[in-house]
Amino acid sequence: MIKRSFLIFIFLCTALTLRSQELFFNGNVATWFDNTEYAGSDCGSSRTIFAVEFDPSLGWRIDKNNTIVIGAQLLKDFGSDKFINRADPIAYYRYDNGTYGANAGIFGRDELVGRYSRAFYSDSTLIYNSCIQGVAMRYTGQKAFAELAVDWVGMYSPSTREQFRVLAAAGGKFADCFDAGVSMSLQHFANKSTFSGNVVDNILINPYIGAKFNALLDFEVRIGYLQSMQQDRMQGNGWITPFGGELYLRMGWKGIFIDNNLYVGKSLTPFWNTSGRDGLPYAESLYTCDPFYGTTHKVYNRTGIGYERKFLNDNISVRAEMVLQCNGAKLYCQQLVSVSAKICPTIYDKTKHK
Repeated sequence: MIKRSFLIFIFLCTALTLRSQELFFNGNVATWFDNTEYAGSDCGSSRTIFAVEFDPSLGWRIDKNNTIVIGAQLLKDFGSDKFINRADPIAYYRYDNGTYGANAGIFGRDELVGRYSRAFYSDSTLIYNSCIQGVAMRYTGQKAFAELAVDWVGMYSPSTREQFRVLAAAGGKFADCFDAGVSMSLQHFANKSTFSGNVVDNILINPYIGAKFNALLDFEVRIGYLQSMQQDRMQGNGWITPFGGELYLRMGWKGIFIDNNLYVGKSLTPFWNTSGRDGLPYAESLYTCDPFYGTTHKVYNRTGIGYERKFLNDNISVRAEMVLQCNGAKLYCQQLVSVSAKICPTIYDKTKHK
């Protein structure tokens, strides 16, 4: 069976190569260190993520607009006794004519064009869930963008809940340095095959307006509003609507930066400690945001000081950051370091006869 599958794969590679305009290799390597010191807080626990991810893939550019990519996503947690902790496929079709585009299959989140803050995805969530499984459609003009994506997160089975998330975003630039937009997430957190009647709906909408400009230093200012609508159908208490305001400030110089994100409002994770019919709390299975957005003190402030640069035509990325998190009552610490590299050589180019 393995031999037959290998022969089929070789045949497909050969056939696609002969019909392709270009054959290329993608070899993305990323290493993360994420250490949180949250002991005693009501917003997460202390833990350290130290891992490396390697995403080898082959791409066939059939013509100017159409591309097929097949590969794998390999993740290794440092210190683990396993050779590879997780191996997932990468396989998708991509259409892009410069203005309109679409993806179908399993592809990286870097294919998305929307702005999704940490109220949608935490740093650790993006490390362990860096791919979209589903479809995405997008429009990217000179001053505006829009996208719609469906990410199928969980399969209906005895061990996993049926779960999907719809992502939508739109925005545009105006008056040189200003921009405005809105991001939205609609999450359907359903049942396992072993029980029913335990569906949770989680909607988050984030309109924002901001500006980027240079005045000796590079500045970015952004004001947003977060409106959530959630219901646990098992409890039957109807919809609850936590909301809050967000102010983001950043200034930088040659890669060195200081940024501050202030959230004032109600907890965006009201069902964090609620247990489902399987006896397990919803926690991170339901909520992918930074857990500090669930503070009960109505104030969350994140201050980061660090260095972030790209080198060698943006193929090498480096980021190091010291973070101070405040849940409105106490101060907590986080350290982040990441190094990534992209290797994208062209193996065959029909237009250049080589």
